[in-house]
Amino acid sequence: MGNSFHTRLLALFATSLLPSGLYAQATIRPVPGVALAWERGTALASAKRERTSSVREADFSHLSPLQVKPAVVKPEDTQAPDSVGSEFAQLEFTADYVGLSGMEGGGGDITTMRGGWKGSLGEWTPNGTSFSLELGTEGSFYDFGAPAAGPTASVAGVSDPFNDVYDTRLGARFVTRRSPKMSFYGGLEVGVAGEDAVSLDDSVYTGGALAMRYDASPKFALMLGVAGVSRFDDSTWILPYLGFDWRITESLRLKTEAAEVHMDYDINKAWSFGMEATYGFRQYRLNQEGPLNGGSFRDEEVRAGLNIGWQATDDIRLELSAGKMLWREVRFHDGQAGYLGEAELGKKEYAAFGLSVTF
Repeated sequence: MGNSFHTRLLALFATSLLPSGLYAQATIRPVPGVALAWERGTALASAKRERTSSVREADFSHLSPLQVKPAVVKPEDTQAPDSVGSEFAQLEFTADYVGLSGMEGGGGDITTMRGGWKGSLGEWTPNGTSFSLELGTEGSFYDFGAPAAGPTASVAGVSDPFNDVYDTRLGARFVTRRSPKMSFYGGLEVGVAGEDAVSLDDSVYTGGALAMRYDASPKFALMLGVAGVSRFDDSTWILPYLGFDWRITESLRLKTEAAEVHMDYDINKAWSFGMEATYGFRQYRLNQEGPLNGGSFRDEEVRAGLNIGWQATDDIRLELSAGKMLWREVRFHDGQAGYLGEAELGKKEYAAFGLSVTF
């Protein structure tokens, strides 16, 4: 019964989380980063704890932060091992490139490059409450090309609506184990996104989430949560989301959560390979001196691809990924005239790089 139950769940979530075209807009929405459980590098964190501590710890790796430093408990310590916390710090660096993407109806094209960093600091406790503070910045560089029909570019009707935009976020996340099978996690974040010299009041957005995870078995868990994020010149998203985490074998894992699907295979202790599909959302406030008069720009995408990871050392991990945009849409809003329109972009290839360093 267990296998058929898991298979039915897999089919249900796959059909709802991997839509195509405009159907993606009607069925799923991206959620803020704090809505997702601490995931990256958890297998490495678990392995590191096993190598460096002789104290038996309850299995909590599915919700641990990235490559957490182990908590070494001395024999004379009287505190219970599962309540001992360990501090951690991590830096992540990312880069992303999306090739020349044409707009529908001959409205021009866009090439996109991004680069950013994020720092995390917190404390991880196996069977208690863990927390993390995060600060990060991403810069995005949009190169707009004019359509063949004339000098104007895109649905905005201007040749170069903007160039460089930035997004800085501050967030707090937590995870707490309430019983052997039940955990709760989530957090809050506040960000400032836009061009240089934009008003702080107009460029602030907020997001938050609260979710629960139920471990039905050692190999299968269900997640249920609610998340919200504010949008420039539009209503706030508040939506429930579902997910599951299925450890198919010791090396193969399938996980869906909100608008993300990941399948990862551990080749050995150093190398891993995976497939992924994600729904991304970015928004920026534009300055008053530009052609859109302090309006806003929104960029939404659904991408799918392959990734490979290399654990160079216990504290350094590199990841490369590449794939294709299944759907992408940009939206322009003028600060004086209001909504200008939106346009879908062509299904172009992307490449991404990530580096994480744990201290």
